[in-house]
Amino acid sequence: MNRLKGTIIAIQHSGELSQVDIACDDTMVTAYILGKPETSSLKIGNEVSLLFKESEVALAKDFKGSISLRNRFEGVIEKIVYGELLAEVTILFKEDKIVSIISRRACEAMKLKEGESVTALVKANEMTLMEER
Repeated sequence: MNRLKGTIIAIQHSGELSQVDIACDDTMVTAYILGKPETSSLKIGNEVSLLFKESEVALAKDFKGSISLRNRFEGVIEKIVYGELLAEVTILFKEDKIVSIISRRACEAMKLKEGESVTALVKANEMTLMEER
């Protein structure tokens, strides 16, 4: 499970859906959370951990243009471990590591190499927030 720390900087509600913006240093991340706002303990200024599965991290190389995925992490590939069908790609993002599990075919087709810059992409609905105590 990937884990990044951040601070809630904005919350917007619509019915039982909340859009929560989190600052991870100078990178803004968005998470969509289900539940009634009045029962949530999430508040602006709270320290949280962002949790997301390795299988939910897509990778882009030489990314340009528009895409609907809100969460983008620019980093450098530290390590690639190949399995028969899958590849585990570890990316250095600032002082943290983000792991992506993609197909071996995709990794080879993209010609990913250690030391290369990539963008890790995660949909906002795949983010889970855990309050820091």
